Amino acid sequence: ETFNKMYHFDHPDEKLKELLESNLQVINPAASERVNDKNEERLITYLYPVARNTLTPYGMVMYFIEESTVTSLIKDTLGDFQGNAYIFDQNNHVLTSSINDKKLNQHDIKKLSKIKNGVSSIQLQSKEYSVVSVKSSVSGWTFVTVMPADQFFGKVVNLQRFLMMILISVVLSGIGVSILLGRKQYRPIHNLLDFLNKNEKPVTNSEGINELDRIKVTMARVFKDHESLSEKVDTQAPIVRDQYLMRMLNGSLVDEEEINKLLDSLNLPLKKDYFFVAIVSLKNEMLQKREEMIRALSVLSFKKTISYGVEIGFKDSIALIVSLEDPQQGEAKKIIEDTAQLIQDQLRVDPIISVGTLVREKRKINRSFIEALAALEYRFMNDRSGIIYFEDISKQPEKTIGYPKEEHIKFVQSLKQGDQIVAIETLKHIFEDVVKKDLSVQMVKCICFDIINTVLKVAVEMGLADKTYDMNKVVDFNSIGELERHLQPLIIDICHEVSSKNERNNSHLCNEILAHIRENYAKYDLSLESIAQKFKLSTSYLSRFLKEQTGVNFTQFVWHLRIEEVKRKLTDTDETIKDIVIEAGYMDVANFTRKFKKSEGVTPGQYRLLYAPDRSQI
Repeated sequence: ETFNKMYHFDHPDEKLKELLESNLQVINPAASERVNDKNEERLITYLYPVARNTLTPYGMVMYFIEESTVTSLIKDTLGDFQGNAYIFDQNNHVLTSSINDKKLNQHDIKKLSKIKNGVSSIQLQSKEYSVVSVKSSVSGWTFVTVMPADQFFGKVVNLQRFLMMILISVVLSGIGVSILLGRKQYRPIHNLLDFLNKNEKPVTNSEGINELDRIKVTMARVFKDHESLSEKVDTQAPIVRDQYLMRMLNGSLVDEEEINKLLDSLNLPLKKDYFFVAIVSLKNEMLQKREEMIRALSVLSFKKTISYGVEIGFKDSIALIVSLEDPQQGEAKKIIEDTAQLIQDQLRVDPIISVGTLVREKRKINRSFIEALAALEYRFMNDRSGIIYFEDISKQPEKTIGYPKEEHIKFVQSLKQGDQIVAIETLKHIFEDVVKKDLSVQMVKCICFDIINTVLKVAVEMGLADKTYDMNKVVDFNSIGELERHLQPLIIDICHEVSSKNERNNSHLCNEILAHIRENYAKYDLSLESIAQKFKLSTSYLSRFLKEQTGVNFTQFVWHLRIEEVKRKLTDTDETIKDIVIEAGYMDVANFTRKFKKSEGVTPGQYRLLYAPDRSQI
């Protein structure tokens, strides 16, 4: 009844029944069908079995697709298209089509169904046609468009004309811009020369060199500076690394996120779980051995462990920042023993090593550093074995004074290093330990006055005896907590004075070193090694120290002194270039000339021509 009244098909009943009972998908090409006994419509019929690929499907779903919908999509897609479009099924039957050229017959359409994928030409009814064929890998259908060749190539010609017009417009615009720039070309050159004249020594005589040559010389210098920048960065990397490690040891970095960013930027990976500091003493070692030891301990890597070494000039030692991942019991001591053995094997030296305790955060590495320094000082005072651990100091047989011995020497060492954070933190631990013990009032008072005496003794040892402190307020206390509050400002003041004194000492040492360099820079045998030996420093520490104090390394500082002297003599004296270069400390004149040109952009002779033309014939 459905197919007799609602949808009337031209198929015989037997054919329709066969289609409905099929267990395969069936697509019928567009055909005229009568719907609801009204007007006929061209419909594409798609039959889909409910239980696909079975012998007895449960039913069949039938879809009706209006051909006009498909042809509208084709027209919208192709736009201004005057040819025909066909859709063929897997059996090369036309499912639907969009016809603009009605001259093609069924024989021609059959030829189109066999066209291979791609763009091709075909002769139909004595006329040349252009054909585009695309086969779908999903449905297996073939989509074919065919149009007269003259229409196809007409579109190509129109596109060529459009592109040619764009090209001509661009050329004309470029010519116009070039003319405009040509009229105003002197203005930017003039502004650039004004800038150069403001930032460089003016040329006394412009004869022999024009404005463009002057700019060329300057640009050459800029490019050469850029080329040498990466080399300078590589040269400065070890110094920057040591400066950063010293900042960690001194407690200058307290933000964990900032520390991690700096570690990443300097490519200094650390294990994440535990950290501690070990100090290797360099005392009584020959300078050559010290240099070898510094190089050997710069970076050490064991299983689940990595450490970085940095020289501590004021302590004549090397500090090792050691990081461990998931350490087992006694693993830290095993690492130190392996390090000591490594030094013995490679350098034939019996090392003196002091070790701080483990900490969990990078910002607390300075605590372990203070402990290692305290252990090192304790070792020298008590003549202990080659390796001493801060945590083992409390196990020594000496009698205590009422609070842990290791806390006492850590407190003293933090004051000597000017680390007020660790000093105040350690003082708090000492008082907490005293409170926990069952001591008499008299004993507690003795301990309190011993702590006051320790603070004053450190101040005297550090050369701060002439400083005046309000001791009346310090000794006027009625409880341990009150004494702690009174001592904190005194501790802060002492630490500040110690830091200032260290800076003054560094400044004094720097002035002595720089004065020595200025007096001897013209000597061709002046070297970083000779200066380090004179001032009893290692070359690595001296290099870092000069970088910290002057902002440049040793080579750059000496070069600056020498080249400024050469430039002065080129413009102010009548000496030959060879004599000037030799007097500045260079025996190889040709090599110096290359360096001079790389630095200044011109040779010494050209420089004299620029700034002292009257002496250019010398």
